[in-house]
Amino acid sequence: MAFKFGVVSGAVVLALGSLGCDEVDGDDEAVGFGDEEVVQPRSTQENGWNLNGWNLNNWKLNGARLNDTKLYRDANQTEYIQLHDIWLPDGDYVTSGSLVGGMLKVGDYTDWEVEDTTFDFMVKEGATTYWKYVWLKYAYPVPGFTDVWEYDLDLQVSLINQPLCVDGQGKRTRALLLGDVWDPATGAKTFPRPDKALTFACKDGALAKCVLFGYRPWATVNGVSLADYHQACTRMVRADYCGDGQSHTTLGTPIHVLDQLGIQNADANTPYVVEAEWGPNGAVCLNPSNARKPNLTLGCNIPTCGAPFASGGLIQSGKIVP
Repeated sequence: MAFKFGVVSGAVVLALGSLGCDEVDGDDEAVGFGDEEVVQPRSTQENGWNLNGWNLNNWKLNGARLNDTKLYRDANQTEYIQLHDIWLPDGDYVTSGSLVGGMLKVGDYTDWEVEDTTFDFMVKEGATTYWKYVWLKYAYPVPGFTDVWEYDLDLQVSLINQPLCVDGQGKRTRALLLGDVWDPATGAKTFPRPDKALTFACKDGALAKCVLFGYRPWATVNGVSLADYHQACTRMVRADYCGDGQSHTTLGTPIHVLDQLGIQNADANTPYVVEAEWGPNGAVCLNPSNARKPNLTLGCNIPTCGAPFASGGLIQSGKIVP
């Protein structure tokens, strides 16, 4: 499938174009992913509260609700982003493109060849409509993967370039490309997937972090789709226990991550206690005394955890103990 262009509904950080995902061979994915020399387990991870770390003009779209600020403040507003075309390195332009796993294809260009590509789009904010540009400066294969690429992107507004993605210290960071859209208020993935959608997932945010943990949403392991694992991971990273988009964590708190697919394995050298087990809609079990914040108050009821993965959860998080 390919992506074409049009008005995009939803949060500005998440939808800029239209996307199609070319199929990745599931058997090849499963074989490659099971090799520890290809993907090194990361038993201890840092968690954070932002879903995506996008900087649009002077807005830092990250925070405890996936995005601190979003373009669509309510469902009745008529503000939008409209992606117009993609200018290629040779000076030509296209109005379609695709993703193969996490690698961008535009025209006949792929892998490093997409460098110096420019995405042109219009933004309507209130009575003002103006152009902005995303310049894809550099493309890099991510070490440890065969199907994940990251991109160094600049946002140009009024002839001034600034990093599209910045981390919590305001330093430039790169983005991954994903073929789904997430509700910035609830953290839920949008279903059905919009025909005209592409997510630039900044590496400081949960969307990209969970890909780098190994939960590539387009891939399978031993015939099991990782799409729900990726979504469960975004809830886990942000401690979104109730699956309502509310984060209950502090940026930088280490957590132990474990699953039953062998993507993340137990670390014998890292003592931890089980915090929770996670599904796409939040925590399916929780030990409140092991939560990342003390005196936790939630707006939902979650059973305590029993035997490992007896809850039916896909991923287990653990609190690191001395």
